[in-house]
Amino acid sequence: MDADIPFRVAVSCHTHAAINVLLGKLVETQEQLAELMAGHPAITRQYFRPELSSVPLYRLKPKEEPNSPILSLPPADQPKMGERTFWGHLERERYCVVGGTPLAHRSLVVSKHGTPRMFGNLLFQCLIIDEASQMNLPLAMLAALALAPDGQLIAVGDHRQMPPIVKHDWANERRRTFQEYRTYVSLFETLLEMGLPTIRFSRSFRLHSEMADFLRREIYAEDGIEFHSTETRTLPTQIGLDPFVEAVLAPDYPIVVIVHDEDRSQLRNVFEQNLIAPVLETLATVYGLDCRTGLGVVVPHRAQRAGLRDALPVLSEVDETGTITHSSVDTVERFQGDERLVIVYSATESDPQYLVTASKFLMDPRRLTVALSRARRKIIVVAARSVFGIFSSDEETFKNAQLWKNLLREECTALLWDGDAAGIGAQVWGSRHPDDNGRGGSKPDAD
Repeated sequence: MDADIPFRVAVSCHTHAAINVLLGKLVETQEQLAELMAGHPAITRQYFRPELSSVPLYRLKPKEEPNSPILSLPPADQPKMGERTFWGHLERERYCVVGGTPLAHRSLVVSKHGTPRMFGNLLFQCLIIDEASQMNLPLAMLAALALAPDGQLIAVGDHRQMPPIVKHDWANERRRTFQEYRTYVSLFETLLEMGLPTIRFSRSFRLHSEMADFLRREIYAEDGIEFHSTETRTLPTQIGLDPFVEAVLAPDYPIVVIVHDEDRSQLRNVFEQNLIAPVLETLATVYGLDCRTGLGVVVPHRAQRAGLRDALPVLSEVDETGTITHSSVDTVERFQGDERLVIVYSATESDPQYLVTASKFLMDPRRLTVALSRARRKIIVVAARSVFGIFSSDEETFKNAQLWKNLLREECTALLWDGDAAGIGAQVWGSRHPDDNGRGGSKPDAD
């Protein structure tokens, strides 16, 4: 950062939730930096410019007013400020960070210069695209419209997580132009294939160490990444809980799997919904976890999302019309880039024949990886016994199913509860722990 040269940074993600998390982390970093500067002024002056702790942070066209000190465009006190004035407002800032979706960044350019002249208008010296594995090339180009030709592009992503959503089998499209330009693949994958310089991070500042260890062994070892975490904080102990709920929320087990014997569900699973309802209600009321930062419920299908939202209003916030404005429950794709203290993943599918037929969806390891990597204190996976016992002659499906099998057979080896719900058997298994002292039981058949 040179005092005489403007340096404006654009930040973009595929979802609003991911942008909010990223800007929130920047606020935390600025606060920590300000504390360091106050406590160790001589040392910090050697390495940091004082402006860093107070660089303005802007949020383009947010769905709701962001938390201070993040500034909204349009400002809260000027809600009718025209988009044409956004550009000039930012241009007057010598240093700033501006976060928004790709469409918001496009709108910033077009509102000032118009669609025919949207190229060649330079405002930013750096563009950071987070969750770049989920953003396709056309969206990335929209985010980069105001980037200077000699500006820097930083793409942050994980090819072990969900790719862009596509509605067509582009990989098998025969038309030559689609295979030549491959605009359907992610920005992250495109840049990796170009052999550009990369930095591989190995430490997680979010996950409990046991969660990171499992992901290292099962996912990131294939890339030679020693993924790890030093986090050991867990949920507090609560007294007087129902035995089933107490087992699921046991603080000593950051990873818990609830296995049940229901086997007739496909896109919607009412049994799973009812099974985890007391757990979710306890987390929302007794533990006081809200739907924004505290509790997340990840599902693979929108039908299960709708069912959980309708059945458990405690998981959502609504406006004066009764419309849901925020909810703990959402799909895997929409949770990518987000985080919560506790994540509950409802696998939903249980019909054995359907599991085999549609196995490439639920068994995609990227789907489970996203769910497992959203939690800070505890991850609870709820799945039918048939999910762990799936067998397919398809080589890819067979390999992918091992992630689920190993979660139960290798990671969660302590039997914490054994019983039934509505006449259907269920068990709670916890992640291995040095104080288990031989606890355990007969493992569910996962072969």
